[in-house]
Amino acid sequence: MADSDARPFLDLHGPAFHADPHAALRAAREQHWCAETAMGPAILRFQEVQAALSRRTLRSGGPDSLAMQGITEGPLAELMASFLLNSEGATHDRLRRLVGRSFTMRRVEALRPLITATAHALIDEIAGRGRCDLVAAFSDPFARRVLCAFVGFPPDAQARVRRWTGDIGLLFGFGVAEHRARIEASLAEFHAYVDELVAARRRAPGDDLVSDLVTAEAASDALSQAELRAMIITFLTAGSDTVLHQLGHAFATFLAHPEQWRLLAEEPELAGQAAEEIVRYSPASLIGLPRVATEDVEIGGRVFLRGSFILPITGAANRDPQVFVEPDRFDITARRRPHLTFGGGIHHCLGAALARAELQIALPLLARRLGEFAADGPAEWLPPTLAVYGPAQFPVAYHAPAA
Repeated sequence: MADSDARPFLDLHGPAFHADPHAALRAAREQHWCAETAMGPAILRFQEVQAALSRRTLRSGGPDSLAMQGITEGPLAELMASFLLNSEGATHDRLRRLVGRSFTMRRVEALRPLITATAHALIDEIAGRGRCDLVAAFSDPFARRVLCAFVGFPPDAQARVRRWTGDIGLLFGFGVAEHRARIEASLAEFHAYVDELVAARRRAPGDDLVSDLVTAEAASDALSQAELRAMIITFLTAGSDTVLHQLGHAFATFLAHPEQWRLLAEEPELAGQAAEEIVRYSPASLIGLPRVATEDVEIGGRVFLRGSFILPITGAANRDPQVFVEPDRFDITARRRPHLTFGGGIHHCLGAALARAELQIALPLLARRLGEFAADGPAEWLPPTLAVYGPAQFPVAYHAPAA
C-alpha cells in the first residue's frame, strides 16, 4: 500500500524490546498502527487489534508457528492442532459448547474460599521471614494449588504438574526445536497421568473440571479421549502459568508504585479495579499468539492477503492513547474501558473469570499482610517474546505489620 514506507520495523528479539517492551511498542505505535516484524505485520492500535481478534477469517497461527520451526508432524504438531485456540469453524463451536458450561461464575465463586485459604496459608509461611523470592514462595505455589484444585488434580501431583506444564509451555515459544525432546517426554508422562485420572473420574465423578469434561455431553456428543487430553493440558498449562506470571508483573508494577500498594492495603474494595488495571498496564501475555489470514482480509484500510502471518499485539492496544486516558499511568482507582488482555471474539479466554478472582483475592491480602516491600536483589525475567512471560525470580525484603 501507499503508506508502507511509513510503517516502522519492530525488532521483537532486539535488546531495546527486551529491555523495555512497552517503550518499544509505544515508539512504533506513534509512527503507525501497523509495524513490520521478522514474523510478519504487527497490529498495535486498539481499534485494529480488536477488529483482528473478532475476525473469523483470521485463525490462530499456533500450528504455523511450529511449522516455521520445522515441526509439521509428530506429537507436538498433533497437540498444537488439538488446542481449542487453534480450532475453527464448526469444530471450535462444538468444543466451546461442550466445555463452556464448566467455566461458570457459580463454579468460580464457589472456589473463592479455597483461593483465600491458599493465599493466607502461603503468606503465613513467609510473613515472619522478612525476605523471600515472591515467585518461588507465593505466586508459583499459589497458582498451581488453586488450578489443580479447580481442575481436579490431587495435591500429591502438583510437583509433577509444575514440571510438565513448564516443559509443555515451551511449545508456545520460538525455541521449540531446541527443546523438542524435553517437551515430548513431559507430554508422554502427562498423557499417561491424564488417562488414569479420566478413567478414575468416569468411575466416580467429583466436583471438578475433569469430571465436568468427562461427563460433558450435548445432543449425544461428547469429548473424545484425545480432546479430553488436550483440554486438560490447555487449562493446566495456560491457567497456572498465566496467573503465576501475572502476579509477577503485579509485584514489579507495585514495587515501582508503592503509593498504589499502600492504597490497595487500605482499601481492599479496590481489588477488582486493581486486577483490571494490572492486566491492562503490564500483562503477562504481551504479544499473544499470531493469526493467519484464511482469505484476504481488510483491517484499518490495509488488505492482508490470504496466508499472511499477523501479530495482534494486545499489550500495545491496551496503552493506546486514542482509547485510554494517560495510558502509561498505573492507577488502580481509574475506571477505564475494557482491555484486550483476555482476547476477544470466539477465542476470548475461558479462564478469565478464574484468573480475575485469583488476582482480586491475592493482591490485597499480600498488600495488607506483608506491607511495603523493597527489592532484595535483581529480578530475573523471562523474555517478553514468550506467549506468557514474567519474572522467574523476584526477591524482596519487607517488614510485615503485626496481625
